Amino acid sequence: MERLGLTEAIRMMRSELSEAVAAAADEKLRFEVGEIELEFQVVVELSGNAGVKFWVVDVGAGASHSQTHVVRVPLRPVLSDGRPVLTGADEEIPPAPDGR
Repeated sequence: MERLGLTEAIRMMRSELSEAVAAAADEKLRFEVGEIELEFQVVVELSGNAGVKFWVVDVGAGASHSQTHVVRVPLRPVLSDGRPVLTGADEEIPPAPDGR
């Protein structure tokens, strides 16, 4: 069974979110991406040189509940300058004719 570390799982989430933002580049309606909470079932492994490693458990891996732990990682995505992540076009949406 191939192991997936927390670092790689979070890297994959970042990549997926980046793709979603890019895919919405031509959309006029934008959404601000709020907090994302990732929840993983992990196995904690002690090893000689590496210390402690956390491996994400595949749902079908068959590990017993007593061997796994739940880890929740809250993330609030921001751009490198600290601005919130928005999906969609950079242009502002003009107000509706009724002023809304």
